[in-house]
Amino acid sequence: MDLRLHACAYSFHTLPFKTSFTPPPFFLFRLQVVGSCRALVNGKMSRIEPGDLLIYRPGELYHLEVGEMDGRIESGDYYLLCEGSWIEDWWGARFRPIQQRIHLDAGMLSLWQQLSIEQHRIVQGNSELIRHLLCALCLSLDRLAVDSDSEQDAPGRSNELVMLMRRYINEHALLPLRVEEVARAAGLSVSRAVHLFKKLTGFTIIRYTQEIRLSNALERIRYTDLSLENIAGSCGFGTYSYFHKVFKARYGLSPKEARARPPEPILEDSHAIMGGERNLSGISEDARKFLTI
Repeated sequence: MDLRLHACAYSFHTLPFKTSFTPPPFFLFRLQVVGSCRALVNGKMSRIEPGDLLIYRPGELYHLEVGEMDGRIESGDYYLLCEGSWIEDWWGARFRPIQQRIHLDAGMLSLWQQLSIEQHRIVQGNSELIRHLLCALCLSLDRLAVDSDSEQDAPGRSNELVMLMRRYINEHALLPLRVEEVARAAGLSVSRAVHLFKKLTGFTIIRYTQEIRLSNALERIRYTDLSLENIAGSCGFGTYSYFHKVFKARYGLSPKEARARPPEPILEDSHAIMGGERNLSGISEDARKFLTI
C-alpha cells in the first residue's frame, strides 16, 4: 500500500497564534474540535468551528490564525500530513471541498488519537499499523460526512433529531448543560429525547456529553500548563473531586498521573516547530523541512 504519514498530532492554543506555510507538498488534514479560529479557505479567511474538517491538497496555500473570538482565545485541533497513491485515489473518489462539516464522533476521535500515538512510536516499526489506521480514519471521515447528508434527506425524522441533539451537545459540552436544553434543541420532550438518543447512538445523553468533556480534559492535561482544577472547571465538571473520579474510571489513572506521562508532539506549537528546541519524534524529515520553512 503506497501511503505515508509524515506527521500527526493534537494542537491546543490559548494565546494568539499565526502560521503561514508554503504550499504543502502533502495532503494536510485539520479537524477543529475545541474553540474557534480562522483559516484560509478558497482564497479567503473563514471562521472554523468544532466539527469543521479542512483538507488541503498538495500545493494549496494554508494560513491559520488563532485570536480572540467571542471574548476568548481557545482553539484545539487534530492535524496530519500524508501522501501516497492510496490517498490520491481516496481523494479522487468523490468531490471534496476544502472545508466540510462532520460529526465529532467519539470513535473517530479515538482513532485519530491512536494514530497520533502510533506515529510518535514510529521508531518501533509500526509503519504497517499506521497505514491501516490512516486508511480507517479516512474511511471514517467519509462515513460521517455521508451520514450527515443522509440524515438531512431521510424521510423519517429520528436520525435528523438525533443529529440536532449531537450537534448541540458538541457545541455546548464544555458549558453547564442540562438534558432539557438538549431536548429543546431538537424540539422534543425530555423523555422522548432520552429514549431516541440512546436508541440510535448507544449512549445516554449524559454519557455522550461526559465522553466529550473527558476527551477535551485529557488533551488539556497533556498539552497545556493549566492547573488540573482549572481544566476540570473549563471542561464542564462541577467539582474537581467528581472530575477526578470519572477521569480515573474512564482512563485507569488519575489526572495527575496522566499529566506525568510524556505527551505526543504538538505540531502547531510555534516553539516546537520554529524554535528547533524540541525533538518531534515521529515526524518525517520531509515534514520537518516543510514545517520549519
